[in-house]
Amino acid sequence: MARRSAVLIPPLVDGGVMLSYRCTNACRHCLYRCSPGQPDEWMTLEMADRVFAALSKEPYLRTVHLAGGEPTIRMDLLVEVIRAARRRGVRLSYVETNAHWCTDPPAALEGMRRLREAGLPGILVSVSMFHNEFVPFRHSRHAVEAAREVFGPGRTYVYLPHLYDLLSRMPDDGRHTLDEFRRWAGIEGKPEVVARLYSVIPGGRAVEALRECWPALPAEEFRGGDCSGDLTGTTHFHVDHQGNLFTGLCAGLSPATVDDLHPAVDAETHPVFHRLLAEGPCGLMDMAAEKHGYRERPGGYVSPCDLCQDVRRHLRRAGGYPELRPASFYEA
Repeated sequence: MARRSAVLIPPLVDGGVMLSYRCTNACRHCLYRCSPGQPDEWMTLEMADRVFAALSKEPYLRTVHLAGGEPTIRMDLLVEVIRAARRRGVRLSYVETNAHWCTDPPAALEGMRRLREAGLPGILVSVSMFHNEFVPFRHSRHAVEAAREVFGPGRTYVYLPHLYDLLSRMPDDGRHTLDEFRRWAGIEGKPEVVARLYSVIPGGRAVEALRECWPALPAEEFRGGDCSGDLTGTTHFHVDHQGNLFTGLCAGLSPATVDDLHPAVDAETHPVFHRLLAEGPCGLMDMAAEKHGYRERPGGYVSPCDLCQDVRRHLRRAGGYPELRPASFYEA
C-alpha cells in the first residue's frame, strides 16, 4: 500500500475567485453544484480583500477570473470586488457569466460598460445546451455582441464557441430543454454525444444529471490510480466566498484557506485529501468502509470522481472531516 509523507500545496498559478454558489441556473454539468437553491451567501468585501491580499503574495500567479455561481446577480458587489483586486495588484482576466441579465442590447451594453469602467479587462460568456435550458439564446447573443463592442473581440471569450454557433442555428433564440436540443440536433438516444459536445467532466452534478452519458463500472475498475495530479494542480484553482481553496477540478474538498494557502497536508490534518493523494478513490473507499461502514453502490460508478463523491458524501454524514466543505456541496 502506497504511503505519502506530508505535502505542501504548490504555488498558485491561475484560477478563479467565486463570489457565491448562488446561480440563476442549475446546469446539469456544473462541477460546483451551483443553483438558485444554494444559500444566498456572498463574498464580503472584507473577505475579498483577504483573498486578494493572499493571492498577491503568490510568486507565480498569472491571472485570476471572477465567477460563481453567477456573479452578476449582485452587480454592485461584483464591481467592488473588481476594484478590490486592482487595489491589491492582482491581475484579473475576465468575469464568467451566463448572460441571464443581458435581456436586451441596452442592458447588455450598460452592464459591460460598468464592469469595464471598474477595471475589468474581459468577459467570458458561458454558452451551451445546458445553459440554454435556463437562459434564452438571445441573451447570450446580446452578451457576446455587447462584450465585443466594449472589451473588443480579443477580450471576449465564448465558452464554447462551437456550441454558440450550433445554438444560433436553432429555429428560435429562446430557451430549449435538453431533450428539445437533442431532437433538433439529431442525437436522440446518443447521450455520449451530448457529453462529448461539451467535454463534460463526470463529476459534480453531472454524475447524477447526465449519468446516462457514461457506462457504470464497479469500483475496482478504478483501483490503482491516485489523484495526486489533480489535487496538486494549481493552474485551475478556485477560492470560494468563504475563503476555501480548491485545487484542480476537485469541488467539495478544500485542503487550505486564504489564511494559509500552503499548509502541511498529512494523514492527521487532512485524512481525505491525503488518502486520495496516495491511493485514489478506491483507497478512500477502503478507509470509509473500515471506519464508517461504507458499502459500494450496487449500480457502479461512471468515473473515479463519481466514486470519490459518493464516498465523500458518506464521510461528510459521518462527521469529523472538516476538509469536506462547503456543506452545501454535499446537501445539494
